[in-house]
Amino acid sequence: MPDLLVAMMLSLAVAVGWMGVIRLNRSVRHTSLTAAAAWAIWFQLTLTVTTIATLAKGRVSPGILDQLWYLTAVSALCPFVAVLGARRGRLLDWSLFVLLPLIAVLEWPALAQWSRCWNGQRLELETPTLLGYGVVLLMAVGNFFPTRFGWASLAWMAGWGWELAQMSDSFHRTQTTHILPVMMVLVFWMILGHAAKNCPSGIGWNRIWFDFRDWFGVAWATRLSVRINEIAEREQWPWRLTHEGWQATSRGTPQAGLPVDDPRVDHTVRWLLKPFVDPEWIDERLNVASPTSKKPEV
Repeated sequence: MPDLLVAMMLSLAVAVGWMGVIRLNRSVRHTSLTAAAAWAIWFQLTLTVTTIATLAKGRVSPGILDQLWYLTAVSALCPFVAVLGARRGRLLDWSLFVLLPLIAVLEWPALAQWSRCWNGQRLELETPTLLGYGVVLLMAVGNFFPTRFGWASLAWMAGWGWELAQMSDSFHRTQTTHILPVMMVLVFWMILGHAAKNCPSGIGWNRIWFDFRDWFGVAWATRLSVRINEIAEREQWPWRLTHEGWQATSRGTPQAGLPVDDPRVDHTVRWLLKPFVDPEWIDERLNVASPTSKKPEV
């Protein structure tokens, strides 16, 4: 029964994952997140290969399986780390000089044990390696905690954090070792799909702000809001951009219209978003009349 359960969960996770990756690539069109989506494909490929090796009972040594599962866990970081460098003009540099070295550094302790794993011994990771992985996992995936994808990112972190924890030398590994990470992958895709369909409340520039924050994470959103508010203060706009959207600077003073009607807001936000999204992405959201009107395809 454990073998059958693992096989079913792994097969389902791979199938759901490929559907999720395809939809993700459609969702991030007209944005600089296409590189992150490409790294999501890389992760899904490693998970698929690892699943095939895991289901090939007795044909792959436990040590090699450990190596494959560790590579999959490292690959699970890549899409989220790629988001942190999702700025046009720097996408290739970020992949070449940040992501690839990160993979090399995290993989080095495992590659150093390749010969012993080939001979059937289990992969054992020391505390510094586990801590390093945990720090990257927290920084990259935690970027989405305050967004509408927060629960999905929490499931991802829990699953792959557990996968690494069981590779320590003090953990007793069994046939059902990988069930929790696989379950969390399924939970991630289900929550992500549901959250992506639920467009954020707000219209006009609020809608754009919420979508940008949710898809790019709080790191880029915070940087964007700081830049906008610097310009707003210098030009004495009657609004400021907060975590909850555009707010009047003084509640007691009537606003001079709405941000969507101010050409200064339109020019500034479009200019600052240019390295991240196409004009079509902005216009698609500005043309949504209300939160209950037609939603962008996901």
